[in-house]
Amino acid sequence: MGDNMKVRFAICGLGFAGSVLMAPAMKAHPDVEIIAACDPNAETREKFGADFQIPTFASLNELLASVKPDAVYIASPHQYHCEHVLLAAEHGVNIIVEKPLTLSLSDADRMIAAVKDRGVHLVVGHSRSHDPVIKTMRHIIDSGDVGRLAMINCWNYTDFLYRPRRPEELDTYKGGGIVFNQLPHQIDSIKAISGQTITSVHAIAGILDPKRPTQGHCTALLKLSNGVSASLVYSGYDHFDSDELQFWVAEGGRKKTPNHGNSRRVLSELPAGGEAAMRVQRYGYGGPISKGFAAGEIGRQQPHFGIMVATCEQGDLRPSPTGVLIYGNEGIREVDAMVGRGSFGQGDTIDELVDAMAGRKPVMRDAAWGRNTVAVCLAILESSKTGQPVEV
Repeated sequence: MGDNMKVRFAICGLGFAGSVLMAPAMKAHPDVEIIAACDPNAETREKFGADFQIPTFASLNELLASVKPDAVYIASPHQYHCEHVLLAAEHGVNIIVEKPLTLSLSDADRMIAAVKDRGVHLVVGHSRSHDPVIKTMRHIIDSGDVGRLAMINCWNYTDFLYRPRRPEELDTYKGGGIVFNQLPHQIDSIKAISGQTITSVHAIAGILDPKRPTQGHCTALLKLSNGVSASLVYSGYDHFDSDELQFWVAEGGRKKTPNHGNSRRVLSELPAGGEAAMRVQRYGYGGPISKGFAAGEIGRQQPHFGIMVATCEQGDLRPSPTGVLIYGNEGIREVDAMVGRGSFGQGDTIDELVDAMAGRKPVMRDAAWGRNTVAVCLAILESSKTGQPVEV
């Protein structure tokens, strides 16, 4: 890959992650171009293809038979990640795969072997661990400026469970609920800040709404490979909104107007069968959320995933809307975020793969990293069921 050559990307899956979040980030990134996409929904792929002026296909198999991209972004439903990663690796294509890597450790092992055998790079993303503020916290700790890291605490309250969902998104073992969709953001951020894997879990996760029969809240105590402790708390029930404590900046870095309980109210007013249609209409490509995100790029601040505090020997670190606040012995100071070459978060995910392909820096969030995150998610479910700590 030459210094002036752009990485030619294909996108597999044109749902919310692929078309609303990642596609605009790729379009804005100076080092990449989108050359093809695939999705089983004909209407979506035809509109996307027309807007981006690229060929589109019904499946990744058809796409790879017709086009030779340098890399593919896999944003298909979780249960298809393994199949699509193996297919991309077989064709010698580098990969960004949405979190989680997959839903089982056996599939994770197959994916690790496939990318190793074919010599391709794989980045697990996008999780909020790619955000510039997370990289900045890691840099501050590595510099020794605040001394040894002792613990990390993560805390987030959202409306996640009451956003429109497909049926499988409310089935934990098909990858639904918070365990596989939201907790990886916190797990990956803890790992990225500390530079360690997670070795044990003691957790309680539960279901408070039988109409949304998947885990919607969790408290977990984690032990890292260097002995550092971490905790995560997550609730997706659309009651308290922890963005209230995050300067009323939403997860993606856009300003937010308080609207407690709105997602619940909207969902309760839908007719029978209306949830699936609303998901497509509201969150799909070209819908109001997509347009709102595009409009919100101007003045966008640093993304976040709730409250995160890293405690070190000589101070505490917390992300701010523009960087990282250091609460130290001499008071409070702010360090600007270490921004990447593209848009916040998704652009940093792209940077990680592009830098690896160019030989500038190895991938951190590789398939083995992704396997550890999947193992932690499974351990959270097991620990919650047995009431006992689980080794990872």
